[in-house]
Amino acid sequence: MTDHKQLIQSLLPICEQASQAIMAVYENDDFSIQHKQDDSPVTAADMAAHRVIKQGLDALTPSLPQLSEEDASIPFDKRKQWDSFWCIDPLDGTKEFIQRNDEFTINIALIKDHRPILGIIYVPVTKTAYWGSTDLGAWKQVNNRPAAQIRSRPLTQELIIAASRRHGQEANEDLLKSIHHHFNKVKNRGIGSSLKMCLIAEGIADFYPRLFPTSEWDTAAAQAIVEAAGGRLVDTNNLRPLTYNQKESLINPYFYVCGDPQFPLEEITLSR
Repeated sequence: MTDHKQLIQSLLPICEQASQAIMAVYENDDFSIQHKQDDSPVTAADMAAHRVIKQGLDALTPSLPQLSEEDASIPFDKRKQWDSFWCIDPLDGTKEFIQRNDEFTINIALIKDHRPILGIIYVPVTKTAYWGSTDLGAWKQVNNRPAAQIRSRPLTQELIIAASRRHGQEANEDLLKSIHHHFNKVKNRGIGSSLKMCLIAEGIADFYPRLFPTSEWDTAAAQAIVEAAGGRLVDTNNLRPLTYNQKESLINPYFYVCGDPQFPLEEITLSR
């Protein structure tokens, strides 16, 4: 369980199988859309991927518990006893999936002592995998070609912001007024799901402010990858890395993701 390279080699085929289950629904006319209590959508693809991943992880690490978006009703009294567990979003970006814009992912993270120590994000449409861990650094692999190591990039005079297509634009605009004077040019790149954080990990974007609710399975894998690539994913309130499974609610605080650890987050925080 401690060999991160071996874990990634085992997680890749699980992600590929879950991807095939997702794409079988994606290429169909009927997504079987339902709505949860919070009115968020869930499709047949979410559930199909959940089943594949659960079965794969049960076989890979039978002693490790799993916390999945599609099986999140585990009481905190039970969860708080976990030292290590898998945190899973079988289909991140369900709204993107329904809109057929291809920007959805599979997210799997290994949490130990409340921190993500390993994560993998798989993009079904392009068969692209991102992964990172405390032992391995961060990597990207496209369609089973040789993997390449990725790094976040240092700041330049052009700031590229990875922005949500759907949430928090007004709050982001107010926030960014305080940092425009640091850069000659500021560009927004709208994209769905955890792909925003992958762009930062691979040095394509610099900053992603998230001032809209997310859940722990939305960020765990991406945080492991971003941190392995040299970046940061931190709580907006205290600028500390997000932690996991420490409270009843699985809703994250608002957060910032930046590729360069020298990004002026303190100035942003003071201006809010």
